[in-house]
Amino acid sequence: MSASPIPREIFRAYDIRGPALGADALLTPDLAFRIALAYAEQVDSAERIVVGGDNRPTTPALQQAAIAGLLDAGLDVVDIGRAPSPLVYWATATLTRERPTAGLVVTASHNRVEDNGIKLLHTDAMPLLPEQIQAVAERVASGASVADRQGERSLWSPRADYVGSLARSFQLQRPLQVAIDPGNGVAAVTAGAALRAIGCEVVAINDDPEETDPSHPADPQHAENVAELARFVSESGAELGFAFDGDGDRLGLVDGRGRRAAPDQVLALLAEDWLFRHRGASIHVDVKTSRAVIDHIEQLGGEAFFGPVGHSLGKYAMRERGIDFGGEASTHYFYRVDDPPHYTDDAVRTACRIAQIASQTSLEAMLDAIPRFPISPEVKIACPDDRKHDVAAAITESARRRWPVIGIDGARIDLSAQAEGAWCVIRASNTTPYLTVLVEGRDDGGYEIARGVAAEILTEHGLDAGPLISQPPLG
Repeated sequence: MSASPIPREIFRAYDIRGPALGADALLTPDLAFRIALAYAEQVDSAERIVVGGDNRPTTPALQQAAIAGLLDAGLDVVDIGRAPSPLVYWATATLTRERPTAGLVVTASHNRVEDNGIKLLHTDAMPLLPEQIQAVAERVASGASVADRQGERSLWSPRADYVGSLARSFQLQRPLQVAIDPGNGVAAVTAGAALRAIGCEVVAINDDPEETDPSHPADPQHAENVAELARFVSESGAELGFAFDGDGDRLGLVDGRGRRAAPDQVLALLAEDWLFRHRGASIHVDVKTSRAVIDHIEQLGGEAFFGPVGHSLGKYAMRERGIDFGGEASTHYFYRVDDPPHYTDDAVRTACRIAQIASQTSLEAMLDAIPRFPISPEVKIACPDDRKHDVAAAITESARRRWPVIGIDGARIDLSAQAEGAWCVIRASNTTPYLTVLVEGRDDGGYEIARGVAAEILTEHGLDAGPLISQPPLG
């Protein structure tokens, strides 16, 4: 079959994602069919595929096209319908116990409604690595073949079994009233049910998955998207609140005083709980993690291990090192689960864990005990896609000659010789034409030093440091 052009820009580091609606659509049902055919060759150990999808208007057509491609590739398909990504992970791991089963999710997570995407899993529910996604793209372009055997499609609704597994894993010491905001995303189908199953009284906003005009993006990494939940917690008298992202793998937290907990605070909170139950454990963190979290982990007798940014790369780093818990600044929190065995970044599981903690102690007191240092948000510095990785590598190499550097993913530069606890990270975005920069100091003076150093480095490499120079620390 002759090569056929495809939109290579939608084959990204962690998934396939791009415009899927209207005249500008790049991810079409035809392309989803071809991706499924190519993916079937990439997971040649699989005998069947679990397929689920989010609640975007383009998802049903893309999901059915992907199922058709898998069937034509000779694979059996278990269609679980509308499902958060972690539910697909859980279902894949559950069914793999019977026979090798991989997974496919149609979702664009928190992206705008016009976008959609596809996440691809191996038979151990681990995501395809960036180079494996590119291999799928190559096979799509060259043309994957239809198999002699037609696969069989079956239907399964795993929600009740999944909720039951969480209810067996988490028990509250006292009842809690909990507020949730799924952002009208697909987490609405599991979050409330799971929290009620462990003993919570649940009140909800933005929990209609049929709503096509949500009041805010389903992206709890950014404070403005959690503001409505914070007000609702204060007004309703709830003891805590949970905000979910579009496909249910990321979580935001609001305490009983209506205060949003920063993602790093949530990671420190969860790490404290984990270390209470697993003394001396190692915790996975990414290179953007605040020094406050690292200090907290070390003070509690744990060891923080830096890994690369991104949910797929983070899971592989954890598995390679034998680490069972971790998280990153984007509000992903990772677990190695025993039943069924798999690694997951499940926001509903995390919400259940935090609810359990809150039923035992004062969540507000725990959060208050976690220090916060002046830290910037991720600052985007424009850099073309075809140059960004080379520029990031050059920055890493030159920085090593002047400071201690962690070079796992870009450069995390230790500036403590100039200001105690100060650091900056400069790395290439895996998904956009930017370098991303983060700076932190233990105080305002340290922040200014870190920001100045990072700006100087950017300027030395011919980049516009203006967005960083004008960036005050987060409030």
